[in-house]
Amino acid sequence: MRLMYRYTLAALMLTNASMANAAMFVDYVHVAGAQCIGTSINDSGQAVGNCLLPSASANNVPWVATAPGGSLQPLAALVSGQPCRVGGITNSGWIVGDCSDASNIEFSVIWSTSNPGTTPTKLNPLPRTLLFPLLRPADVQTHAITLSQQGAVLAQSISASGNQTVVLYIPGSGTPIRISTFGDNCAGIDVNSTLIYGYPSLLMNCLGTNAKPVPTVATRGVSGYNLNVLPVPTDASYCLAAGMNDQSQIVGTCVFPDSDDHVPQTAFWATPSSLPKLLTLPLNAKNQGIAINNAGHILARRGDSTGIPQNLFWGDPKDSFGIRPIVPLPGSITTKAVDFAHNDTIVLTCENSAQYTTACTWTPDEGTQALAPINGGLKSQLTSISPTGKFVVGGTTDTAQNINAAAATLF
Repeated sequence: MRLMYRYTLAALMLTNASMANAAMFVDYVHVAGAQCIGTSINDSGQAVGNCLLPSASANNVPWVATAPGGSLQPLAALVSGQPCRVGGITNSGWIVGDCSDASNIEFSVIWSTSNPGTTPTKLNPLPRTLLFPLLRPADVQTHAITLSQQGAVLAQSISASGNQTVVLYIPGSGTPIRISTFGDNCAGIDVNSTLIYGYPSLLMNCLGTNAKPVPTVATRGVSGYNLNVLPVPTDASYCLAAGMNDQSQIVGTCVFPDSDDHVPQTAFWATPSSLPKLLTLPLNAKNQGIAINNAGHILARRGDSTGIPQNLFWGDPKDSFGIRPIVPLPGSITTKAVDFAHNDTIVLTCENSAQYTTACTWTPDEGTQALAPINGGLKSQLTSISPTGKFVVGGTTDTAQNINAAAATLF
């Protein structure tokens, strides 16, 4: 599943779309606040997001809606009067976000769509240890990275000194399962939805010699998780992992010593034990892997002679001939990928010929299409697409320049 917390209400910018998709925005009923935006949506059309109340001092209000255009139902706080924010929702109805406790210490939490008004489950940090390691104090905070469609949460457990450990929470549980070594500062990247001995596989970037990244996969064995370092080309300085699909295919980027001549390249690992296939582009253009879907197709980014990055769709990672650029709207030169569905639909932030941004989608068949603003507004943004590509969510403005959470059905 996608990473969370990439978008805020302040990120919306003026837009003036030059073309329109057949899909149309539908705004939600404002019960949770005056300024609202959606952050995630599942294949049932259930969405989550955050609202700001018409107050200079009130807390953010996280919400869930059961269908596009439905009423926003506020999610309960961990502690009454303390702030929360929501990031993601799964097809199984689990919701993840962050809340502050009574001491204003932030912890990740989970809610359920079946009981959105119930106090969320706190994702507890790692407890203290007595022997292994000796007298290690308990960690003090947690931060969710992403979650599987079953609701397993990949997170960081954070110590009082700021050192982090990758942990996993099974669906509905607030008890951490330690994945990486205590305080090793590995960074959780992705979790898939294929279960091995009842548990998903995880992707991390750990630290090696001289703090160089070491991409690592954690796979469940009979008695616990086994960590395996991804193979790296012999001439690479290092590789970074960016995403993993349900077949445990992995995308990332490999970096080489002479980067002017041997540029960074998108890397595709067909299995966690195979050497990566590298993406070679004309003009020796540098490129980076961003995401991979369950079809094994890749979203990447390349350098351009203008100095402006361009997103790419890599439909067949076995060779470099199927590369397709994500073409901007007419009269524009930029797009930015936001999210990537399993049916190859890409959610974009576009820029038109007047240099305003607007919500867009891209597909291999239809190319780049803009979603027209609604309610007389001129601002729009997409933040998420459901896994199958059926629904998108984000926000638009109205004639009064209020930000309205909005969704669209693509098929």
